[in-house]
Amino acid sequence: MVHLLVLISLGRFGNYDFAAPVNPLRAVMLDLTKPHDAAAPVAGSNNQKTSQTENVAEDVPDDRNLAQVQGEEVSTPPAALEKVPVEPKTVEPAVIGKEKTDSDTRTSEPALAPQPAVSRHIALADEIPPPLRTADEFMSSKSEKLSYLISLLGVPVGSMELEAKVENGEVRITLRSKTNSALSGIYPVDDIIETRHIGGNFIINKIRRKEGTFKSDTGFTIFLRDKRVFWIDRIRNRISNETIPNSEVLDTLSSFYYLRNRPLQTGKTEILHIYDGDTYAPVPVEILRQEEVRLRNFKTVDCLLLRHIKQKGGIFRRTGDMMIWLTNDGDKVPVKMETTTPLGKVTVELISAETQHSDRPGTQK
Repeated sequence: MVHLLVLISLGRFGNYDFAAPVNPLRAVMLDLTKPHDAAAPVAGSNNQKTSQTENVAEDVPDDRNLAQVQGEEVSTPPAALEKVPVEPKTVEPAVIGKEKTDSDTRTSEPALAPQPAVSRHIALADEIPPPLRTADEFMSSKSEKLSYLISLLGVPVGSMELEAKVENGEVRITLRSKTNSALSGIYPVDDIIETRHIGGNFIINKIRRKEGTFKSDTGFTIFLRDKRVFWIDRIRNRISNETIPNSEVLDTLSSFYYLRNRPLQTGKTEILHIYDGDTYAPVPVEILRQEEVRLRNFKTVDCLLLRHIKQKGGIFRRTGDMMIWLTNDGDKVPVKMETTTPLGKVTVELISAETQHSDRPGTQK
């Protein structure tokens, strides 16, 4: 009870900590600018070291006292020393000041002779090779759409549509052919061939065929500069890489438009280098003579008669000689084509044509 009463009475007067006191650490400052003074009091006591350090700290309150302690003569007047602390208050960033300094230095330096900017463009032009083919080699107009009637032994069996256009220097040619409604129930045909010229160095060709129960979806890309062809069969999952002899190889549609833009002369032969997806073959085309052809609207036009020679293992091995009539003018529109097949003679006749030239909105023939 006595101990309890003592503890309660002590609690009323406050809390007491009877642990041993811990002396706080004292800050020690050394003057590294005077190494000769620091080595002197080695044999002295700790109290002498502390007092000496405190005296040094009191003697160096700012830059001016530091200069006086070292015994150096201050060559800068007091007014200039008072302005020294004001320099950190400048608000201009250091980067801006550097830019200004660089600009001043450049203006003070003598002007150098400017390097011709054309040299850079010439260097870039040398790195990018020019296109091997241009749109002017295939198209004399901006766009055209030709519609044909297909007849077998004089009986209409289907239709064909040939469309070509130039967009941003890129040539696009599309050929669609299908049977009419009377024959579709017996033997339906729906074929489409698409050709694109990319950058004048690549030709992309897609061939989708549907003839009766037969279906195929093939395509190939001609790398003119590399002289090779990449072929793919999307249904049977087959691919192949083939080489071609030169950079003049074209697909069937492109070669037809290329022939139309050639300066054709009677009695001469044009050689076309064609890859049709099966094989490559040089196809000779003879310009036989001039003839007049009567169209289905009973209009007569002057034409050039062309004939390609049948190749044993070439592109037209499934048909006989093909006769082509082109108008004898700047457009060289194919108005009639004839060939022979195992079923008989096939005739393709022009029924409508729409041509849009670059210098006029459009014309119809």
